[in-house]
Amino acid sequence: MPKPVRERRSQAGQTLPLVMFFMVALLGVAGLVIDVGGWYLQKRQVQAAADASALAGANQLPVGWSTARSTAQTEYTNNGKAGDSTAITNTTDLAANDSVTVSASRVAPGYLTRVFGLSGVTVSGSATATIESVVGYASTGNVMPWGIMRGSYTVGSSYSMKIANDGSSQSGALDVPYEGGCSGASGSNDYRQLINGNEIACPLSVGQTLGLQSGSIPGPTTQGITDRIPNFQSPDQIVTIGANGTATIINSSSKQLVLIPIIENTDGTTNWTGGSMQVRIVGFAWFVITSVTGNGQRVTVTGEFVSIASSDGNATLGAYTGLPGGATSVELTK
Repeated sequence: MPKPVRERRSQAGQTLPLVMFFMVALLGVAGLVIDVGGWYLQKRQVQAAADASALAGANQLPVGWSTARSTAQTEYTNNGKAGDSTAITNTTDLAANDSVTVSASRVAPGYLTRVFGLSGVTVSGSATATIESVVGYASTGNVMPWGIMRGSYTVGSSYSMKIANDGSSQSGALDVPYEGGCSGASGSNDYRQLINGNEIACPLSVGQTLGLQSGSIPGPTTQGITDRIPNFQSPDQIVTIGANGTATIINSSSKQLVLIPIIENTDGTTNWTGGSMQVRIVGFAWFVITSVTGNGQRVTVTGEFVSIASSDGNATLGAYTGLPGGATSVELTK
C-alpha cells in the first residue's frame, strides 16, 4: 500500500477518539447547564414560598404564636411542593417575639448530570418577616381629630363613638393641629374641615400630647362627616375580614376608612375627665365609619375598628407595641 494512504488512515484513527471525547464533554456541559438552571429555578421557588410563609405568619402574631405558626405552615404548603422540609420559629427583631422565620429545603433532582453520578442537590431558602407598629403618621386627609382610649373597643365589632360637649365618657374630639401652622385647631370650623378633609392634620406620633377640642363640636361633627361621605357603603365594600379578624383593604380610596389616634391620659389612666384634660398618643387604629346620628348636643359616630397590616408610605414604623387593633405593617427583614 502506498505510504500516503497509510498516513491518512493513521490520522483518521486518531481523530475519532478526540471527537468522541469532545462529544461526551459537550454532553456533560449541556447537562450541567440544564440541571443547574433547574436547580436555580427550584431554589427561587423555595425562597418565594418561604417569603410568603413568613409574611403570612407574622401577620397573625397579634393573635398568638400558635395561629401564626399554623398560618405560616399553611401558606408554605400552598406555595411549596410535597416533600419540602420546613422549620418555622418565633424570633425577635425590634421587640420580643415580633418575627417569624421560615427555613425550607428541597431535594432537586438531576437528570443529564446522572451520567457523572450526580443525582441531585439540596436547595434551600430562608426568610424572616417582622410585624411593626405605626408610631407616626402623616395625614393625607384620613386622620380624624378624634381619640379612642386604649382597651375600650373590640376589633371587628361595631363601635359607637360619642361626640358631646359635656366631657362625658367617650367624648372623643381632640384638638389636633393642622397644616396651617401646626399649633392646634382654632375652633369648630377647623375641626369640621379636618373631618371633611379640606384641612390636613399635621404629622402625629406616639408620645405626642394633645388637649380636647373646645367649642361646639356635635354639629360640626355631623356636618364634617356629611361633607366627607355623601353616600355610605357597607364595610365589606371597603375591607374584607379574613381569618382571626385581620382585614385587607379592597377600596383604599374610600373616605369611610380613616385613622384614629389611640390615646391614654398623661398619667396612664383611660378615663375621660373632660375640661382641660391632656391625653397622650400611644398608637393608631383604622376605623370604617358607617353612620353618624344625633343632634346639636350629642352625636354618635358608628363604625368598626379593623386590624390592617399594610405598607403605607405615610406611616412611620417602630417596634411592635401589641396594642389590640393597632395599625401595623409586616415586612421582610431578612
